[in-house]
This record gives sequence, C-alpha cells and structure tokens, in this order.
Amino acid sequence: MTNIPLTAPVPLRAGTRLALALAREEMMQEYHRWETDPATVVGFGARWPVSWEVFRARFRTSHTSAHYQLFEVITAPGGTPVGTTALSVDQSVNSAEFTLVIAPEQRGRGYAAEATALTLEWAFTIASLDSVWLEVPAPHTTAVHAYLKAGFRTAGRLRSAALWHGTRVDKLLFDCVPDDLAE
Repeated sequence: MTNIPLTAPVPLRAGTRLALALAREEMMQEYHRWETDPATVVGFGARWPVSWEVFRARFRTSHTSAHYQLFEVITAPGGTPVGTTALSVDQSVNSAEFTLVIAPEQRGRGYAAEATALTLEWAFTIASLDSVWLEVPAPHTTAVHAYLKAGFRTAGRLRSAALWHGTRVDKLLFDCVPDDLAE
C-alpha cells in the first residue's frame, strides 16, 4: 500500500466485534489486494483476479451508485479494516446480491458471519430490501457455515456451475428474507 494518509473510517452499524463503515477511496489498493488474493479468487469460483485498472474503474463508478453499496468491515472498537461486504441491488425486484471479502491476514477469526449479519441487518432495516441472495462454490464450506450462521438459508444448487481449484463443482445458492432474521 502507498503512504497516502488515511481518513478515519466512518462507522455506520456496529456489532459485537465488527462494524460496517463507508468504503474509502484511499483504501482501494488494499481492497484490490484482498480481492486478488488467490484464495479469494478461488472462493468466488473465478479463474483469475480483476486487473487494477478494471477494479479502480468499477470502484469509482459503482460504489457510489444507488444500485451498489460497498461497505468496509472494521474492528469495533479500533477501526482496523478487516474486509468488505457489498450489496448489488436489483431495484426491479427489490433484492440484492451479497458478496464478502475478508483480508487474507484477517481470515480464521470468525469475522465472516458477523460481517454478513451486519450487512443483512443494514439491507433489511435501512435499505428496506425484500431479500438478499448469494452464490458460493459448494466446497467452500467455511463460507457456507458463516452464511448459514448469519441467517441465510439454502435456496438451490446449480450443478457443475463453478470452479474450485480448477475442478468443476456445484454452485450453491442462498437467500435471506427479513423473517429469517426474526426467528
């Protein structure tokens, strides 16, 4: 990362150990580093990472859109960045696709479930969405457990629709509606 002075994150929603904050432009290089980590690429079921130029253009055009919200996930208290979550909204059906990235050096600390739960809480109580969904390669059991713990439910399976370390695997679909969190 370059030596650009960072502004303090602006917390929006706090949980037990984490908080959601506004994404910051000066963190773009870190966000890109997290997304281009090989484990993240595999976790997305992708073949290769997005280039810096594409990432920067996408960040500058979409993260300020009414259809897309990128959150920085930070520790609470302390404000240390540990990842990002995003909601990509389809306004025609009032739902959003959820994505999560945990910084490579922050993995294994149980942050995924809390970051997911905070984002779902925002999606339903602030953004007034009717549903949130995601897709994940079936062998990514760590992610599956975190999503289920946060409130997602199994919605389906697409056979041989994802890649996992170069092998075709099933893609699992999960969704969550406000009533799922009330139980």
